[in-house]
Amino acid sequence: MPVILTFDLEQASQAEHNRLQSLFQRLGWEDLGGSSYRYPRLGTKEKVEDWFNHVVPALMLFRNYLLKSNRKLTGYTLDIQSSAGYNPGRKFGKPPLSASKVSLYTPTRKTFGVKKLKQWLADDRFPY
Repeated sequence: MPVILTFDLEQASQAEHNRLQSLFQRLGWEDLGGSSYRYPRLGTKEKVEDWFNHVVPALMLFRNYLLKSNRKLTGYTLDIQSSAGYNPGRKFGKPPLSASKVSLYTPTRKTFGVKKLKQWLADDRFPY
């Protein structure tokens, strides 16, 4: 059951769009064209969406991009029909993983680097 994000940005360069595409793809999202992404990618055999390790980080990075770039978000939709969970006794789902254990994928464009993505995931701290 997918998570689909679509968005429109004002005055974002092609390089920025390429970088966004790369970050979503590295976290297992599929580029649907334009500014539309789907998680999980079509044809994956995942039994359940990996919200803690792929969905939430992608949405957090997109949020950070919007705030840091000062690009105007002129609209977005986030449509979800999802099931997520973790039950180690049944070997179902995944818990939140450390940055070194999060599965990353090869994007179409490699403009969002693995090293910096893993560092960003590792630096996320509580509290603040």
